[in-house]
Amino acid sequence: MSKVRLELFSGLAESLGIEESLETDIAGENTVRHFLGILAARYPRFGQFVFDAPTQSLTENVIIFLNDRHIELMYGLETKLNDGDTLTLVPPVEGG
Repeated sequence: MSKVRLELFSGLAESLGIEESLETDIAGENTVRHFLGILAARYPRFGQFVFDAPTQSLTENVIIFLNDRHIELMYGLETKLNDGDTLTLVPPVEGG
């Protein structure tokens, strides 16, 4: 079993009803997709705003970094997680 740390910007954490930082145990398939599915099942607003569990897809409301590296530069939602990893969810920035 692995422990993964989730970090959220304060505004995002408040809107999702989750603490800004938490650790979660994951077992089985240790991918970003699996981890997000666990969170979506545990926190309904997370499932509505961040990860659509029925379609197993990420919404456009966040950008995800694994250990400070954008997951799209790795294997996307299939990126493997290891014990001690940190996933950071950041709202997209708009404007110019």
